[in-house]
Amino acid sequence: MPENTLAGWENKIRSYAATHKLPLDRTVVRRAAKKINRSFEACNALTLTDDELIARVLQHSDPTGEEAVKNVMRERNHAAAARRLAA
Repeated sequence: MPENTLAGWENKIRSYAATHKLPLDRTVVRRAAKKINRSFEACNALTLTDDELIARVLQHSDPTGEEAVKNVMRERNHAAAARRLAA
């Protein structure tokens, strides 16, 4: 059976999700597989691995990055508040 079928993509997504500890239900897996399959057919000439295609479609949070953004925004908000209070 070819691996780049809809069922093949679903299996790859499930294994990717298990490896990266992502909780995905059946509907999310199905939609992602359809989106990946369309992307794969559209950019078949590109040299992307299957995991790279899956990672582009599945979006998961990065707590470290989100925490960094919160810290930067907190600093900006404090600076803006200090400017307002000084005026």
